[in-house]
Amino acid sequence: MPAWALQWFVQMQAGKIDRGQYTTAYGAQLTDKAVQAMSRYLNLYDARPLRAEIMQRRVIDKQTFYLMKFIFPRGDASSILFGFDSEGKITGIGVRSMAGD
Repeated sequence: MPAWALQWFVQMQAGKIDRGQYTTAYGAQLTDKAVQAMSRYLNLYDARPLRAEIMQRRVIDKQTFYLMKFIFPRGDASSILFGFDSEGKITGIGVRSMAGD
């Protein structure tokens, strides 16, 4: 999961997503404009994260949630919540905190 999360973060910083990773319902919300907005937000760090850590994992009904912490070169950190369905497709993403917001 940490390696996947790092790859997702870097791709999203570049404004690129693999729409096949998302459920149909959530993917429909990820318009080009929404992806660009998330990309701008994640680029506030001006750097790629050095690593990702699982802070919490929970299973609720048929979904698995991971709260991931991203560590940056200056020591800054952010956390993002990822939800996955039973097929491993992303059901939602929530930026929980960004240091310096």
